[in-house]
Amino acid sequence: MLAKRSFVALAVALTVALPAVASIKAMTLRELMSITSGAVHGTVVARETVQRGFPQSGAVYTLLTIRGESVRTGEPTEVTVAFHGSHEVADRYTISEMPTLQDTRIGAEVVAFFNPRKELDGSPVIFDYSGIYRVERAFDKPVLMGKGEGFAFDKNEALDVVRQRVRQVHQEQLVAKQKLKLGTGK
Repeated sequence: MLAKRSFVALAVALTVALPAVASIKAMTLRELMSITSGAVHGTVVARETVQRGFPQSGAVYTLLTIRGESVRTGEPTEVTVAFHGSHEVADRYTISEMPTLQDTRIGAEVVAFFNPRKELDGSPVIFDYSGIYRVERAFDKPVLMGKGEGFAFDKNEALDVVRQRVRQVHQEQLVAKQKLKLGTGK
């Protein structure tokens, strides 16, 4: 009996002592853009929640409609993107990796990176809070709010600089794809 209690106490102690594993991977802008196909700068004009059966039955997703322009190409666009989780109290479904309420409120100016997910009928998805950045005004100019070390944008940056960086990486990716297509790249 004493051995059983000791074993249970040891198992509990080890479980508590193990480091937590984070679901968000540190990524550079180049890495973020390599796993996403779209990037939009614009204003959140609509938000609603829906239930989907992925990754488990009853999972709740928030749909954001963002109206603005493609950060990759500069073309006008309106896209509805989804993220796993909800800030709606009635949904009672939050997850630690979802974007913040401040970043996803109606009227928020944001830059969002997304990719279609076959599990969600091809809907564009923001993977977690590393895929959406709030834009605020500083000295009457738009500034993307950085999120700290390990994020594609770790520091606050002028939106014009963000656009230049994204378009540069986008062009580099297009050239690399073309080289691969022609058989001249690695």
